[in-house]
Amino acid sequence: MKLLFLSDIHYKNGEMFLNFLNSIYKSYDKIYIVGDLFEFYYGYDFLFCHHVKLIELLKEISDEKKVYIFEGNHEYKLEAIKKFLPNIEIVKKELIENIDAKLFYIEHGDCIDKKDKTYRLFRSILKNPFTLKIIKLISPVFLLKLANIASKISKNNLKNKALRKTDIALEEFATQLIKKGFDYVILAHTHNPLLKTIDNGIYANIGDFCEHFTYIEYDKTLTMRKYHYEKN
Repeated sequence: MKLLFLSDIHYKNGEMFLNFLNSIYKSYDKIYIVGDLFEFYYGYDFLFCHHVKLIELLKEISDEKKVYIFEGNHEYKLEAIKKFLPNIEIVKKELIENIDAKLFYIEHGDCIDKKDKTYRLFRSILKNPFTLKIIKLISPVFLLKLANIASKISKNNLKNKALRKTDIALEEFATQLIKKGFDYVILAHTHNPLLKTIDNGIYANIGDFCEHFTYIEYDKTLTMRKYHYEKN
């Protein structure tokens, strides 16, 4: 079994990620997109025009392969995407898989750092069912502009996550799971790629595909890989 793990693509538009995914997906049996595929997604009954090419490619891939998409902190009501991608498996939080007699734990990881109270409060407000109903009443065009502003603020805050020890919290969480018997713990969210052996298991943070261009491959073990491309 050969697996591909991606995360934090924060897709807006552009061909680079599409070209990468289209060139590589046939090599894998399953594909896991572990949160924040989109820069912003809300479960409307339509697609924003800049998402169309991405959805078309994912439709083609999911017709051939098993594809899991995790809801990250930039996605809301992600389950609505099944209207366009009926074969996709949506994961709201964690996924536990037993593959090749190995136990995998996979999660985006934005709720793991219990000490990051500011973020947890912010997330609880945004993900609240009442808030999601209010969001539905806002013009999609205006909402997209608000989301872009919020995203810039979020990315600036992300640079301070090391100070809030989020990476440490994720590693401690992975360590606990490995001690409980998991062979592989795969997380994301902080955009900091990491592959670390802990006792008899391996903890991986996928990193991101918007700055580091990293991804994780499983083929009997986990390997961190980096997509190299030439800027025009």
